[in-house]
Amino acid sequence: MNRPKLRYRISLVATIGLTIVWVMLWGEFTLGALIWGVLVALLIQVLFPLPEVPELESFRPIGFLRLMAVTLWGLLISSFQVAAKVLAFWRPTKNAIIRVPLRSDSAFITAITAELVTLVPGSVAIDAGEGWLLVHVFDASTPEQVEKARAKVRSTESTALRAFGTAEDRALLEVD
Repeated sequence: MNRPKLRYRISLVATIGLTIVWVMLWGEFTLGALIWGVLVALLIQVLFPLPEVPELESFRPIGFLRLMAVTLWGLLISSFQVAAKVLAFWRPTKNAIIRVPLRSDSAFITAITAELVTLVPGSVAIDAGEGWLLVHVFDASTPEQVEKARAKVRSTESTALRAFGTAEDRALLEVD
């Protein structure tokens, strides 16, 4: 088994984020809480080093904001669509399990895509592999709806690639 190398460096972003969480858990903003928050954040990073994740190095805030907006919009629209299908119980729905080829072989991008697909109502990521995702789709009664679901997963992946993808991953978007 090929395990990723652990990185023992301290991240400024992680330190700030963990310090904010500590101060919020403490319940009040004091100098003592801030100092202890920084110390605890540094200790956590030393005791529990993270594996190297190249996609975190190429994080783009604008792409991430777009990812958040697209996901929230998808949550809103899909919730109403699923509710309408469930309430129209006299019209049976036909579900499907589809295999969606992904552009990127990155485990990080695949995991984010699977999480976002599962988060939005109407689909659940069942399995994932290098370059593919197996998805259960709610109401896939026609071939057009199956293709629409497949396109939605690939659109989710492209949004994740724009937020976290490396330069090589983003180049894959221009090919399609």
